[in-house]
Amino acid sequence: MMDGYSAVDQIIEEIEHVGGNLRKIIDVWEDLQKRSQSADSSRQGTPSSDDAVDESAGTHLVELPFATDAVADVNSDVYRDAMDGFLTQQPNYVSKTMQLNNYQILGVNWMLLLYRKGLSGILADEMGLGKTAQVISFLGRLYEMGEKGPHLVIVPASTIENWMREFQRFCPKLHVVGYYGTQAERVYLRDDLLESRDYQVVVTTYTMATGAREDRSFLRRLGCKSMILDEGHMIKNCTSSRYTHLMSLRTPFRLLLTGTPLQNNLQELVSLLTFIMPDMFLGNEEEIRKIFKIKAMATTSSRQRHDSKHSDTGNIAQVLSRQRIARAKKMMTPFVLRRRKADVLKHLPQKFQVIERCPMTALQKEMYDRILKESQRSYKESLDAKADKAKAKAAAAAAKRATSSQFEKFSNIVIHLRKAADHPLLFRNLYTDSKIRTMAKKIMKEEQYWDANEEYIYEDMSVMSDFELQRLCKEHKSIQSYALNNEEWMDSGKVQKLKELLPDLIQKGSKVLLFSQFTRMLDILELVMDTLGMKYVRLDGETKVADRQPLIDEFNENDDIHVFLLSTKAGGFGINLTSANVVILYDMDFNPQNDKQAEDRAHRVGQTRDVTVIKLIADRTIEDAILKMAEIKLRLDRSVSGLGDDDEDEDERKESVHTLLKSALLTSA
Repeated sequence: MMDGYSAVDQIIEEIEHVGGNLRKIIDVWEDLQKRSQSADSSRQGTPSSDDAVDESAGTHLVELPFATDAVADVNSDVYRDAMDGFLTQQPNYVSKTMQLNNYQILGVNWMLLLYRKGLSGILADEMGLGKTAQVISFLGRLYEMGEKGPHLVIVPASTIENWMREFQRFCPKLHVVGYYGTQAERVYLRDDLLESRDYQVVVTTYTMATGAREDRSFLRRLGCKSMILDEGHMIKNCTSSRYTHLMSLRTPFRLLLTGTPLQNNLQELVSLLTFIMPDMFLGNEEEIRKIFKIKAMATTSSRQRHDSKHSDTGNIAQVLSRQRIARAKKMMTPFVLRRRKADVLKHLPQKFQVIERCPMTALQKEMYDRILKESQRSYKESLDAKADKAKAKAAAAAAKRATSSQFEKFSNIVIHLRKAADHPLLFRNLYTDSKIRTMAKKIMKEEQYWDANEEYIYEDMSVMSDFELQRLCKEHKSIQSYALNNEEWMDSGKVQKLKELLPDLIQKGSKVLLFSQFTRMLDILELVMDTLGMKYVRLDGETKVADRQPLIDEFNENDDIHVFLLSTKAGGFGINLTSANVVILYDMDFNPQNDKQAEDRAHRVGQTRDVTVIKLIADRTIEDAILKMAEIKLRLDRSVSGLGDDDEDEDERKESVHTLLKSALLTSA
């Protein structure tokens, strides 16, 4: 245990030395900015305050005459280093039609500083602050300075078209090529790119960069000067194959872009540090791995606190881990740039949060109660079995063997309760066994099923939900008479709330983003939109990459389309939907950061109206516990430079979450 922590201490000490020099330079910039703001306020005859500075207006960041006053306050060598190549306005190669804010110019300066020093970093600005614009401006500035690249930008597949468009908008002088397509297309593309070398930026996806050996080999042969990872939190796990493959792409400069803050997790911090500073960790891999084993032991211990034999070792490991988490976060500060919208966008419209509690319909409540009571019964039976002293040894052995299956069962109960809170059509309730037996017999009359086995068809139907069976009926003439015809898709508490909210919002001129976790729920919502007479478009994980940007453009530009249906994760990656001013979360993600990403598709730079976020909560259900879980997790959401203020350990947080879920299952209906 001490070997592992000693290795981390040594590495952190080396990085602290490098980070200390960076911190001095950043202090100079901050001092200059404060002086400039103070001077602006004095000239305007107003008190010095952040509110007196127009963050959305000018291109200047500091006025250099005031920079001479700072020389007396700081070491002259540090000052000269800080002002070497320092930008006071956006790079000339950036399109004049796009105006960078002051904080964005500071972000470009920070990236240029790291690049000049041969260091790497993490741009962790809050979602919606224009990380894409800052990166493109940074690459444009390097091109101005004679750095021809190439530079490699790796993004999720859902955002590659948006990145290509943004490069064209922000910096059309850069020659940017996209590396993606079919296997045959990529063969020719590799030959062309290795031969021409007349481009500055290559944009590709995580799938391409970490997939086939030929693609990975090609990207290594490019000899890129930098590697920029959009959604950089996707490589927090250093044991994943994605992490390993990306580590093999050796570039002098690495930059991670993420709107998700770092959590109280030492492995995660060490993984990110190793990625952006691989040379620092060279030769200490084995010692670092020991920390992961210690953390696992600490986790086990925290769940066995009643056992004194384990608690002492676990507590020691937790204290040591927590100490290094705090130190690692403090040490990372110069290598991580994180700003919040509330701090830098004084004129960004406000975002309001509204919780709409939705009483379940009679059918929905009956189904929810049935699932809840069954889960309570099976859970209490398992507790009674463990409490039986006569069977204690046998129960302990059985529990050990069944740990994974019990966890799976518990997870399934949670999913079933969430689905019941969403919509009863996600289960098979209306289509009885006798009805689908008749349907299986009738569908056999269709030519495509002549060679099929009726029993197999029945078995397939028996595991379908009511909605899936309804769609099957619509697709086959022989069973169309069994299709639902009483608008059963409207029979949900949340749908009734949408029926109440949407017409009023649209009448007021609002455009709505409607998110759900489940693509099957989006299928049902399409029927709901048709019933309500709402024009809509839809984007989810199955939407083709080439179709995504046209859908976004259609929604943004067509005033007749009022609703955009999106799956939460597919709609959370780098999509700009500022034409919408209302976000409705039909159901919440267990990770509140995913919901925040979804919200910030509308609440971001370019938004001109206040944004209202409406969370639909099925009343008196497990969703109350999920809402509390989100509040617990968001307490850990600190700007990276301020992380470490929360004393709650990651294991304690997980235990709190587990307790909440368990209490939700045991609470009487």
